[in-house]
Amino acid sequence: MEKISWKCSKCGYLLEEDKPPETCPACQEKCEFLNVTCYIPGCQPGVDDRL
Repeated sequence: MEKISWKCSKCGYLLEEDKPPETCPACQEKCEFLNVTCYIPGCQPGVDDRL
């Protein structure tokens, strides 16, 4: 299974996991994590910089 790129909505921390954590490892807050995985050809390692 491919890992998904997640970005913390509060501090912008990026991580690759199957599912996002409940608490951000960087800011220690309960945050919403946005799926920023790139699904179009040509994206650099998995993250869509437009998000």
